[in-house]
Amino acid sequence: MDRQIVCFGIPAFEIAVARLHDPSFSTRPVAIAPLNTSRACLREVSSEAEQAGLAIGMSVEQARRVCPSLHILSPNPSRVCNAEKSLLHIVRRYAPVWEPVQSGSLVMDLTGTGRLFGPAYDIAAKVQHEVLTQYRLDGVAGVGSNKLVAQTAATLIQPSELYDVRPGSEPMFMAPLSVRTLPGLQRPCMRQILLRLDDLNLETLGDVAESPLDALEVVLGDYAGQLSRWAQGIDSLPVLPPASQPQLEEAVLLDPDEIDDHVLTGRLLDMLQRLCRRLRSQRRVCGRLFLTIRYSDHLEVTKHERVTPETCWECDLSHVVLSLFQKCMRRRIRLRAMTLSMAALTSFTEQGVLFDARPVEEQRRQDRAKKLAVALDLLHARFGKQIIRYGRSS
Repeated sequence: MDRQIVCFGIPAFEIAVARLHDPSFSTRPVAIAPLNTSRACLREVSSEAEQAGLAIGMSVEQARRVCPSLHILSPNPSRVCNAEKSLLHIVRRYAPVWEPVQSGSLVMDLTGTGRLFGPAYDIAAKVQHEVLTQYRLDGVAGVGSNKLVAQTAATLIQPSELYDVRPGSEPMFMAPLSVRTLPGLQRPCMRQILLRLDDLNLETLGDVAESPLDALEVVLGDYAGQLSRWAQGIDSLPVLPPASQPQLEEAVLLDPDEIDDHVLTGRLLDMLQRLCRRLRSQRRVCGRLFLTIRYSDHLEVTKHERVTPETCWECDLSHVVLSLFQKCMRRRIRLRAMTLSMAALTSFTEQGVLFDARPVEEQRRQDRAKKLAVALDLLHARFGKQIIRYGRSS
């Protein structure tokens, strides 16, 4: 049975929701950015603002110079959350499984629902129509046999349009597209891959698909196989409902309550080591870290940080964990508990660096740290978790 995947989304979702509450913004160039700092960057821009030369990531100061008529709105999380719940109220009628992609955008797995609701493109059109008539939000929909094709199709069209990629036509659909169209290549860790593709003059996905895999491996290493499959429209990743999003978590209850920074950071690094060990055993890497601390008076503080590039090594993550700890510890009150979580987990691929600009000594230090981590993994697996611990963790 062919998979039937639909990607439905509202372009510039936060701006579209703001325009529902104030129709005077409907034809003006609008952007979303925090207004409490002079260094704020644009988080979202309307189509009118894009036509004026603005883009996401541009500073507010520069944006005002480029487009003096720009109206900047501050983020409104509660309003956006209510709007997303309204979308899900419609989506749940048709999709047994759905996965959020970003704010106002999600992927639905409609495989096996044809006898109930009809073909996937009919369901996508129904969802578009109901969202428009009930909530006055104009969306796009891409239909394909996998998540990659459906998401790519949805980025190529304007609101109220639907793009259906029939099973078997994925290579022809992907071939003329730029390599930068792939959602997976927009991550910061893939910048070097894009630069190498530019050096090789591989501008379209068709160029990549036609290139011999062994030749791509020389330049791209372990990423070559994945990129070649993407270029042909091949993607086997399942649609994961929110409750099944991959995440790892370690928690520690401090008894008695503790305030000594050395002891607390030692316990944190112990948790990090256990999480990294589980990541390596599952051959996955972490893209985001969360730290939650609970004070003795039951007040909780949570901080998170993105990890770029994604990794599974303690030597790469320890400074991130310690930074999160410093951000959380703003009160000189004893701690009752700490929870360290890893999210945005993806498949592990060991990428060898072709042109490493790091100093030789730093490379050696990183290699030694990784070899030490592997040796500790073997010791813990053979003799138990308590065989070696950080000296200040107790």
